[in-house]
Amino acid sequence: MKKICFFILALPLVSGLSSCDKVENAYHPAIATDLDPSYYPGEWSDYEANEWPEFTPNSNTLRNVLIEDYTGHTCNNCPNAATTAHNLEAANPTRVFSVGIHAGPGGMTAFQNFTPGASKYYTDHTNAEGLAYGLTFQNGFNFFGNPQGTVNRAIYENKMFDLQSSWSTRTSEILNDADLKFNIQSVFNYYSSTNGGYLHIEVEKLTQESIETNLVVYVVKNEETDWQKMPDNSDNPDYLHENKHLGSIDGQEWGRPLKTAELGAGEKVLENYSYGLPEGIAFDNLHFLIYVYDVNTYEILQVVKQEITE
Repeated sequence: MKKICFFILALPLVSGLSSCDKVENAYHPAIATDLDPSYYPGEWSDYEANEWPEFTPNSNTLRNVLIEDYTGHTCNNCPNAATTAHNLEAANPTRVFSVGIHAGPGGMTAFQNFTPGASKYYTDHTNAEGLAYGLTFQNGFNFFGNPQGTVNRAIYENKMFDLQSSWSTRTSEILNDADLKFNIQSVFNYYSSTNGGYLHIEVEKLTQESIETNLVVYVVKNEETDWQKMPDNSDNPDYLHENKHLGSIDGQEWGRPLKTAELGAGEKVLENYSYGLPEGIAFDNLHFLIYVYDVNTYEILQVVKQEITE
């Protein structure tokens, strides 16, 4: 069973973080719980002294994009939408990230149906967090079925959700948006002997606007081969499901509140998680997508990808 803990710290205009800094500096608000030391194969004091990361000043000025592709394994139009998302990510590998969320309007729909023990479509690709998004977005966001998706959950032509034909235009508009309101940096220290580690995140507010935000960390499986209904209505047992959403690192679909409305430009929030990787999935077949979103509009203001490496 994975164990997850976190603490949040906010700090003004600090260029780096060390283990001494986090004890001695007067951060606000100081809300803390201990991380799970069992994922570190040594004395916890050594981790704090020698492996706790220092974040250097973040010079990024570019806003990134998260394409959330709402999909289903018996949806014959879904492979084309997944290809669109993949191509947009491949064309912008450091700025565009995609994730396949197995949910429909209201959560579980027919395209997600599975039968344990059957000869095909026996896998449940859904998770509680993804289904909660489908339930939340079923009304008022133009989410009427699969495949549809969001691009940073931004409203475009009065719609948050739209068909794949709009994703390229939406992506280009956001990539060219010079109004970057938040920056994110992250480090994941992974230990193969415990199959777990520690995710450290720095969120920097760049605007004086009063924006209340939450921080969400998606756990994403890079690749999984399984059944998929294809555009010609054939059943493909060897379909490659890419960037499959496994849920959130802490099981909280809406993440952790950052209290950024109280912060000024240049102030930072630090959040840290313990995480044990799921059994049966290789560490290099997983990554995290870390994003900050406006809690009043759901719009994703910045997203970064964190690989897992030894």
